Amino acid sequence: MHELIHRLVAEFSLTPDKTTRLWQLSKRHAPSPALGQHTERGLGGLAGLLLGLGVIFWVAANWQDQTRQFKFLLIQAVLLVSVVGALAWPRGRTALLLLATLALGGLLAFIGQTYQTGADPWQLFAAWAGLGLLWVVAARSDVLWTLWVLIVGTGIALWSGHQFSVFGRWSWRDYSRYLAPMLWALLVLVIALVSRLSLPARNGKAHGHYAFFTAMLLALSAWCTYGLWNLFSDQAWLFVLNAALASGAAALAYVTRPRPIAVLAMSLLALNVLFLGLVAKLLFSDGGSRDYTGQIFLFGLIAAATVGVTGTWTYKMQRLEQNQ
Repeated sequence: MHELIHRLVAEFSLTPDKTTRLWQLSKRHAPSPALGQHTERGLGGLAGLLLGLGVIFWVAANWQDQTRQFKFLLIQAVLLVSVVGALAWPRGRTALLLLATLALGGLLAFIGQTYQTGADPWQLFAAWAGLGLLWVVAARSDVLWTLWVLIVGTGIALWSGHQFSVFGRWSWRDYSRYLAPMLWALLVLVIALVSRLSLPARNGKAHGHYAFFTAMLLALSAWCTYGLWNLFSDQAWLFVLNAALASGAAALAYVTRPRPIAVLAMSLLALNVLFLGLVAKLLFSDGGSRDYTGQIFLFGLIAAATVGVTGTWTYKMQRLEQNQ
C-alpha cells in the first residue's frame, strides 16, 4: 500500500494537500477503532499481573516480621477479593482473575512452606492448575488460558525432569519417558480445542492465539529435548515418538485456519533440529581416529539444504496467507 501511494503521488504529481488527503483515505496511519479497548485490557492485565507477582514475591520473602495467621489471612483476602470483584465488575474480570490465579499459586506455595508437606514441586503446579481451571474456563480469556498453559507446562516439565538423570537403557517401567511427550501433546490438543470452541474470535483473527502459540512453543521445545536425548542414548523408539509428535504439530498448524505461520515455522524448526540430530548421529557415531572433515562438510551441506527448503516453503505459505 505504501509503494502504491508513492507511485500515485509521483505519477500524477499530486500537491501536498492532495497527497495528505490520499494518505487519509488509505487509513494507513489511522488508529485502530478498538485501540482504546485493547489498551484498557492490556493495562488491566498488566495491573493484575504485577499485583499477583507482588503477592508471590511476598510469599517467597518469608515475611519474618509478620505472624503466620496474618500471612494466611492476607493471601486469602487477596484471593477472595479478586474473585468477588471479578463477579461484580465484568470489565475488569480478566485482570482480577489473573490476580486471583497468581494469588492462588502464592497461597499454595505458602502452605507448602509452612507445613512442609513433603510434596514434590510438580504437585504444587498440578494443584494450582486444577483449582484455577474453574474460573479460567468461565472467563474465556486468552490471557488466562496462556497463564494456565504456563502453569501446566511447568508442572509437566518438573514431573518429567527426573528422566534426564538416568542415562541407562530404557525400560517399560520407566513410563515417564513415553508418557511425558504424550502429556505435552494432550496439552496442545486441549488448547487447540479450547481456542476453537470456547474463546471468542476477535476481528476475524485466530481464536486463543497466545495460548495456542505458548502451548506449541513449550511442547516443541520439550519434544526436541526429549528426542535428541533419546537419540543419543540409543533409544530409537522414543526418538521416533517425539519426531512423530513434532510432525503432528506441524500438520495441525498447517490445517488450522487462519494458518498460524509463526507456529508452523516453529514446528518446522523443531523437525529440522531432530532431523539434523539424526544425521549427526549417523555421520559421527562410529568413533575411531579418522578425519571428520568430509563428514562435517557433508553435514553443513545437508543442514543448509534443509533449512533453505523449509524456510522457502514457509515464506511461500506466509505470502499465500497474506493474499487470502
